[in-house]
Amino acid sequence: MILKKLLLLSLFSNLLFMAGLRAQTAMDSREPYNPVNMESRLGIDFDSYYFVAENKFFAFRPGFYYGLPGKRHLMGITFPVVHFIFSSDFAGFENTTGIGDIKFTYIGVPIQKKDALGLQRISTFMEVTAPTGNEQLGRGTGAWVFKPGVVFTYRLDPAFYLFPQINFQFSSARLNSLGGGDGVPDPEDQDKEDKLQVLSINIPATFVLDEWSGWISLNPEYIQSFAEDAYFIFLRLDLGKMIGERTSAALNITKFIAGQPRLETMFKVRVNFFLDNQRR
Repeated sequence: MILKKLLLLSLFSNLLFMAGLRAQTAMDSREPYNPVNMESRLGIDFDSYYFVAENKFFAFRPGFYYGLPGKRHLMGITFPVVHFIFSSDFAGFENTTGIGDIKFTYIGVPIQKKDALGLQRISTFMEVTAPTGNEQLGRGTGAWVFKPGVVFTYRLDPAFYLFPQINFQFSSARLNSLGGGDGVPDPEDQDKEDKLQVLSINIPATFVLDEWSGWISLNPEYIQSFAEDAYFIFLRLDLGKMIGERTSAALNITKFIAGQPRLETMFKVRVNFFLDNQRR
């Protein structure tokens, strides 16, 4: 009888252990906390931007991302629907809703290592934003915007990651967004200014919480705009969690810290639905 109880207890413990392993494996395989996630997925972002001048910008951004086997190449497209609320008089166009600037994304991984700790991979990316939104109504920038960059993935501990990133954002023509909002139109002045020239550096520090199947990340970001000789410093907090093996949800809160005041606070809710049920 005692042996039977011990066997049942051992079996129950093993089941709990395997369940924990499955949750951890799902986190490790999907990497929802990675800013250069290489998994095929449907993504939905809900963004809320609050500016110093009390203008507000809301966006619903459904997107599709397709990652090739081997996690070396990924392509994506995002279709934003935006709603802008201006604090000043725009002759009845203070509150407008419509299509924003469509974004195309490519991520490549030229260097990938198998070491347990240290440098894991070097990823390069290119984002191209098409001027599909009406810039006079605050829905778009009015020009093609290009954003090449590189991301380094460091694993300093089994549960601690660093993702240093540097990118340069520039436009094909004059536009009404000079920096500080990652291509978001400038609500203070809808007239086109100079070409976009923005350098961004950020270093997300991410803790993976295996017991909770989630993660927490703190991300300081420095942005230098050369077109208007201004800088911006932001601090972002990310809280995320896997919901089952194929869905993740995260809350991002970005706060303006220093520099030229413009974008005050940004809230983002991001949901990913991973499409490939086979772990690679």
